[in-house]
Amino acid sequence: MVRLLSIQPRRCFLNLFLLRYRFRLLFASSVCLTVIVGWPQPPKWLELGALLLLVLAGINTLRHRQVFLRLVGTIGTLNLLLLAFGNWLTLPAPITNGLALIFLYLALFFTLFRRVTHERPVTSELLYGMTALYLQIALAFAFGYQVIGGFWPDAFYSEQGPLQLDDFIYFSLTTLTTLGYGDIHAIGPAARLLAVSEAVVGVLFIALAVARSLSLLNDKDESF
Repeated sequence: MVRLLSIQPRRCFLNLFLLRYRFRLLFASSVCLTVIVGWPQPPKWLELGALLLLVLAGINTLRHRQVFLRLVGTIGTLNLLLLAFGNWLTLPAPITNGLALIFLYLALFFTLFRRVTHERPVTSELLYGMTALYLQIALAFAFGYQVIGGFWPDAFYSEQGPLQLDDFIYFSLTTLTTLGYGDIHAIGPAARLLAVSEAVVGVLFIALAVARSLSLLNDKDESF
């Protein structure tokens, strides 16, 4: 009986910790996955662990939204299975190139956007949540570029030769932030359309994030 009473406070503390820092954990897992998949040829177990952390962080953030929770959990589990056992399965190129992961990142983004932008009160957690969503956009577009590169090998040009996933992660981040260093070029129509779309989405997301944050701050000031 005494042992059960001692375990209960620990579970309560862990639950409060996961709930209070849900956006911070989501941000940390997003950064971890971005760094790992953005590194040339990372170990499979490391990539699998980073993806698992992201899925768990997403589930933790959506724990009170059962419909969204099931959606992210189902897509996340599917991606984990594909990543773990994809080498033993004969799958179409779009799936092995990351098409399923695109759906995961888009699902995380759309299900978490409203929750993040309506977070009250306005705290540092809001910033972590916004940054995590920003990285989900970059990851989704990176895998989109990889899928296009699988269909049309000449859709992108780079002096270093054939592009890998880490190159597309780099290209996606530079495009999303509208830097455009020019070392990788989108040449094919689909590649150009996706790159332009990402640049527009990046600018609009920052504008919407700033506008929403200011709106929440104004609502907070008026409430006093």
